[in-house]
Amino acid sequence: MPIERAADHPTFELGGNAITSLAAPARGSDETALFRIDLPAGGSLPAHHHDHFDVFTVTAGSATMHIGDDTSEVAVGDAVVVPPEAVHWLSAGDAGVSIVVTMLAHTKLFRADDGSVVVPPWVG
Repeated sequence: MPIERAADHPTFELGGNAITSLAAPARGSDETALFRIDLPAGGSLPAHHHDHFDVFTVTAGSATMHIGDDTSEVAVGDAVVVPPEAVHWLSAGDAGVSIVVTMLAHTKLFRADDGSVVVPPWVG
């Protein structure tokens, strides 16, 4: 039975945010990636887009979601579907925010600030 224990999940840092990989191709999930991002109060993700859909739900706290020119408040239980190529970013609320994200394996991350393109280790 393919179970990865919580203590074995690798955690990565991105701009002061903790990204914990829950499942990824590198560890047997060939088609999808599943990960949690924990942002501290006042933290944010950099503006970016992907070459595939990005789907997540808020599991703790609240945030402001930016997709293109649209801005929405999101809270626990809210789900967000970000279309491919849509520039988006998330700004944590006063208590921070945790989100659980799923996307296709090997989805590319295109950063708006420096133009870099990577397949992050939590989706590769």
